[in-house]
Amino acid sequence: MTSKTLTIASHEFKKTVTKKGFIFGTFGLPLLLLFVFGLVFFQMPALVSGISESGTGFVDETGFFSPSGTFVQYDSAGSATQAMTLGEISGYFTVPADYLKSGKITIYSEKSPLGTGNSKSEIEDFIRDTIVRSTVNDPIMAERIISPVLESEYVTVTTDGTMEEEIPVGMMIIPMVLSFMLVFSILTSSGYLLQGIGEEKESRSGELLLSSVSADQLLRGKILGYGGVGFLQIGVWIIMATIIMLLLPFPGLFEGLALSWMFVLTAVYFILGYFLYSVSISCTASIASTSAEAQQTSMIFTMFAIIPLILLDFIMTMPDSPVSVVLTYFPYTSPFTIMYRMALENVPVSEIILSLGILIVSILIAAKLSAKIFRAGMLMYGKKPGLKTVLKFLKD
Repeated sequence: MTSKTLTIASHEFKKTVTKKGFIFGTFGLPLLLLFVFGLVFFQMPALVSGISESGTGFVDETGFFSPSGTFVQYDSAGSATQAMTLGEISGYFTVPADYLKSGKITIYSEKSPLGTGNSKSEIEDFIRDTIVRSTVNDPIMAERIISPVLESEYVTVTTDGTMEEEIPVGMMIIPMVLSFMLVFSILTSSGYLLQGIGEEKESRSGELLLSSVSADQLLRGKILGYGGVGFLQIGVWIIMATIIMLLLPFPGLFEGLALSWMFVLTAVYFILGYFLYSVSISCTASIASTSAEAQQTSMIFTMFAIIPLILLDFIMTMPDSPVSVVLTYFPYTSPFTIMYRMALENVPVSEIILSLGILIVSILIAAKLSAKIFRAGMLMYGKKPGLKTVLKFLKD
């Protein structure tokens, strides 16, 4: 890599990361969202606990139930209603004398969307727990009836009868998260790339640059510079998200998580996918006469990135279907599709090797062709070249 390419990359990187829009988008927007969601998250426990502390009353005509936890017993519906109006309880339910036969109860609550202090499912748990513990003499058996499964382990059986261990949740989530980040990275970086090329075409500074550097050097420098911007932005978001995930109580999410070939492949596809889209988008930007026209033309590549998201439900349901395999081989959809498939199943090594080979060859071909179109396009002003003109660029 030449010093001119690195100089261009460094210039584009420094110029972009010092913009107020980039700083706000990278740090300000996530912090603002974190502040809003943080308020909601930290207010919810207080809100819920405030409701729960008021408890739920019940009137038992069977003589079978007794107070427990936040459930308070009253002698009559009148006394329970009075307690509710005084704010001692937020609601109550009555258990009629024929409950064991009919299974019917009546729930009374304030005119509030929050309803009673305990939800209907919690009331059912209270009733079930009382019935089981009162009728089953063995406490261990009673506990198993109330909570039949405390811990479960999953084993996948393949079509050839091979047993596979359960994949940790984190190893399923991370590739999918990175896939969404790749889409966002493409949209963000391409926006900076389109803006930079558009400004140079409008100011005709691109013509001056091409008099001192080659089209290859200029194109590579821009891709590396704006790529660094995109990766920096995503890196900051990943660090912030990781800190938040570690601070919040999500037990078991990263249990069993370890560095594996899947993360390495995910990173490889992430980088290769970015460069393929960057080369393609820079090519369309160079031949567009205006920035708005460049945005419209680049939408075709954005659609390629969105197709796997549209078919995500199908891919997750049938990860080894012909459609999923074709999307794995098609270079513009392979980075996203392979990430989804690797999170769900063991993708055959042959498919991964062929997919990577097609993707690398596509980048090399696109880079070679784009350099020719990029040079000619940067020197054209005022009109958009037609298909014949573009083909002529490629022959030169």
